[in-house]
Amino acid sequence: MASCGADSTSGEGTDGVGASEHRAFVTSGTYSGGLGGLSGADSTCSSAASAAGLSRTYKAILSDSSTSADDRLAFSGSIYVVDSNDEKTLVAGSGSELWNTSSNDLTNQINIDENGDTVTADDYVWTGTTSEGGAQIDNCSDWTSSSSSINGDYGNLDLIDSGWIKYGFDTCEQSFHLYCVSQ
Repeated sequence: MASCGADSTSGEGTDGVGASEHRAFVTSGTYSGGLGGLSGADSTCSSAASAAGLSRTYKAILSDSSTSADDRLAFSGSIYVVDSNDEKTLVAGSGSELWNTSSNDLTNQINIDENGDTVTADDYVWTGTTSEGGAQIDNCSDWTSSSSSINGDYGNLDLIDSGWIKYGFDTCEQSFHLYCVSQ
C-alpha cells in the first residue's frame, strides 16, 4: 500500500506523513460503546492501522470520565488525513487547533479511513469529548458498556466545526466509528 511509505516531501516519516506530523483516520468499521475502555479503543485503532499496513502507534481520539483526549494525546506537529493516492490533506496545524473548534473550524474533515478511502455512510464517531478536548459525562460507562439504557457522546465526521467531535449522544448499543491518530 502506497500510503505506508516515507513522506516524499521531507524524505522521512512513515504512514504518509513527516516525522513530526500526525496521521488521523476514521475507522472503516463501526463499534458499540463497549470498547473495552480507552485501552480497548486504542487497541481497535492499532489493529485497524496494522491491518492497513500502517506502522506508527495509533490512539483513539476519545475521553472517559477521568481522562480527557487533550491530556492523553500528544501532538508535535500538524495533523493530516492521507487518501489512497497518498495525497496528504491538512486537518489542523497543531493539537491546539484540533481542540479549538468552538472558535475555529478544522481545515478539513477526518473522513478518510485507515485504508485511505473516504467514509460516506454511518457518519457518527464515538468521542466522549468536548470541542476543547475535555471529557464529557456521557461515555458508555467509560467505554465499557453496550447498554441501551446508557448514553455516549459522538461526533459527526461530515463536519469541520465543533460538531466533528461533539455532535450529540445516543445509546451505547449503537455502532459508530472511532477517530484514530498517530502518536
